[in-house]
Amino acid sequence: MKVRLHTILFFILLLMACEEETNLPLKSEDTHLIAVEGMLTNENISHRVKLTHPHKTQNETPEPVTGALVTIADDATVYPLTEYPAGSGEYYTPVLRAVTGKVYTLHILYNEHEYTAQDSAVPVEALQAIQYKAVNDQFELVFNSSGQSPNYIEHAISWQNTTACTGSDCAGELIYYDLKTIDVNELYKPDKEDFYFPAGATIIRKKYSISVAYREFLRSMLSETEWRGGIFDVQRDNATTNLSAGAVGFFAVSTVVSDTTVVK
Repeated sequence: MKVRLHTILFFILLLMACEEETNLPLKSEDTHLIAVEGMLTNENISHRVKLTHPHKTQNETPEPVTGALVTIADDATVYPLTEYPAGSGEYYTPVLRAVTGKVYTLHILYNEHEYTAQDSAVPVEALQAIQYKAVNDQFELVFNSSGQSPNYIEHAISWQNTTACTGSDCAGELIYYDLKTIDVNELYKPDKEDFYFPAGATIIRKKYSISVAYREFLRSMLSETEWRGGIFDVQRDNATTNLSAGAVGFFAVSTVVSDTTVVK
């Protein structure tokens, strides 16, 4: 019985290890589908909404959706967005600051098709003290759960203006997602490549609050990207969206808090 069991396991592993390259013809068709990437925050800036067409071939650069009429409205004001530069598919609001308690509606009119989405900002908890550790003569970030509410933190790291910068690759960005969920594919996700930086590097952190709908989008997006490749991958599916039929992606409204640290 033990010999038979070992034989069965051997053939299972053999089948799992076999890979064969297959070049299948890819079919594409023109649809009204557009991809939307946009966010409002409490920062007093011009906020961007990016519109693109779906890929028609693998590894293709997305084609911009240009010439659309795009607005964002709250309960009192409608803000028209301007495409800049022309033909880029990137649309910018006037300078404005989103506030909690308001529902913001994105409206897109393109080729006689309308697309809408809504989201509302929730408060963000304060940033906790940054943590990093020495690794030989450099440093790396230490990531820990932050607060009680779902959030993610962007870390923009640069040492371009220091003597440690001896080439062109003297900056990077790391994002730590803390969605407050228990996903087995997150627990067993593939390891990320280590990112090291020298003393004197400047770290700008931005912590974003996450609405309920935005968390579900990020969870489904991460299941198809950063969390994929482990031993507990979920079945492939499209990421969730708050956009009306005919559009994918997400329109988010978030509250942001930030700080700056110089590594010593």
